[in-house]
Amino acid sequence: MRAHDVVDGPSRLPAGLTIVGELSSGQDLVIAGRFDGQITMPDRGVTISETGRVHAKIVARTITVAGRVEGTLVASARITLDETASVEAHLQTPSLTMKDGARFTGTVDPERTAAAVSVARYRQKQADEPDVKPG
Repeated sequence: MRAHDVVDGPSRLPAGLTIVGELSSGQDLVIAGRFDGQITMPDRGVTISETGRVHAKIVARTITVAGRVEGTLVASARITLDETASVEAHLQTPSLTMKDGARFTGTVDPERTAAAVSVARYRQKQADEPDVKPG
């Protein structure tokens, strides 16, 4: 068995680690550390744990927040803000769950979610394709 054949569950960004940039993954993602940038995973789930600190645009199937988030969250299925969540963001999703204790400042747009996810998928596909130059 090769190392890259083993899938133990979601990808993890552990507490104590800070990443700045663009991120995509073929697995669900759990963020316990800090992330600043853009996360594009339109067919996967993203979870920001209680220790997670995120300043980003996130495009995912589902987004669950228990930590702190600033930015734009686009979820094609659902966004859940847990009791410990602190969110300052623009949310685009057809389904939003906000548990007692969650703090939210921002806007919610349930109407244009499908279009935003389609654009993210297209951009991700373009980024994944190698540049081929006629020669």
